[in-house]
Amino acid sequence: MPTAKAMVLKGSGWDKFELRSFPLVEPGPGAVVADVVLCGICGTDPHIVSGALPVVFPTILGHEWFGRVKALGDGVTTDFTGKPLKEGDFITSTAGSCGKCWFCRNLPGRSALCENVQLIGGFMGRPVDKPNHFYGGFGEVVYIEPTLPILKLPDGLAEREMVLAEPMNVAVRVWERALAASNAMYAGEGVLPRQTVVILGSGPIGLCVYVVATLWGMSNIVLVDPIEERLAVARKLGAKHTLSHREYDTIQKRQKYILELTHGIGADVVIEAAGTPSAFEEAFKLVRRGGTIVEMGHFADAGNATVNPHEILYKDIQLFGDFGHTVHDFINALELMKKAKEAGIPYGDIVRDIRSYSEVPSAIKDVKNKVVPGKIAIRPS
Repeated sequence: MPTAKAMVLKGSGWDKFELRSFPLVEPGPGAVVADVVLCGICGTDPHIVSGALPVVFPTILGHEWFGRVKALGDGVTTDFTGKPLKEGDFITSTAGSCGKCWFCRNLPGRSALCENVQLIGGFMGRPVDKPNHFYGGFGEVVYIEPTLPILKLPDGLAEREMVLAEPMNVAVRVWERALAASNAMYAGEGVLPRQTVVILGSGPIGLCVYVVATLWGMSNIVLVDPIEERLAVARKLGAKHTLSHREYDTIQKRQKYILELTHGIGADVVIEAAGTPSAFEEAFKLVRRGGTIVEMGHFADAGNATVNPHEILYKDIQLFGDFGHTVHDFINALELMKKAKEAGIPYGDIVRDIRSYSEVPSAIKDVKNKVVPGKIAIRPS
């Protein structure tokens, strides 16, 4: 029987990786098997390795994947949106919800809150030593269960662009949270192109948020980061305002910059994408009265932050959490990726390094230590 390889994480710990082979299986009814082309390393992957995010071991990580259709199970003729599917097509997949829990039944627009959500890359709820094994992108193939939405990728995108589909999907969801107050634009509420957006954290997600906000028409976007090399990538994407912690080394200095930029008002929208408690605290200093903060950086518990409730009240702040996304966010992200390509935004440059799956452990550690100023992707060849 033919086999394929994958990098398996046997348990919590950096010494728990093992390259293993599993028998290839044909897709069952409604399922799809795909050859992985590239899979990005997410900031959540180091948290899983260190034990900060619970998963069922042994597992194969890697949820930012895309690949080519290898085989279609009975009944599979189209992707989630109805586009015809055939062998060789570029596809990806996103999270599937159960449709039965309280959140699925009562909050159908918030499928990320599903109590039984499943996702390729460590979140299928089953060990890899049971069929159908290949439930992660850090291997040669993936097995996509019928419960997971499959999406065909747009034509004309480069590999480094396609592998950013999932991060761009996250960025779309972040931006939609910022737009949540836009139902009263006539009264000056919401997010308007003339306003100022501050993105705290210029890692891959922060850069993807920049791309989405730019496509939305925002022209006054400020990216903040302690790593100058990340800000250099932001400028390559077209960012006009970047704040380095090296030059603006205190919150007070960064606050002064934003106030001067906005004629003493403050940022209309602040997005916390750094994942540090200090960045969350800083968001409240930079946002204007009546402004909006979106918290999306703390997917894992990084500790407590100190925020004065009076500041929230006095500034009349709108504070939104952002956990996960829906398949419809993903569909919107794919459309925006096409538009970014047409607009000449070189967002594929967010991917700074491509490695083999034998290098997965060291690559995940490099993501944890922010060694590479952008996305690291894995090519299983």
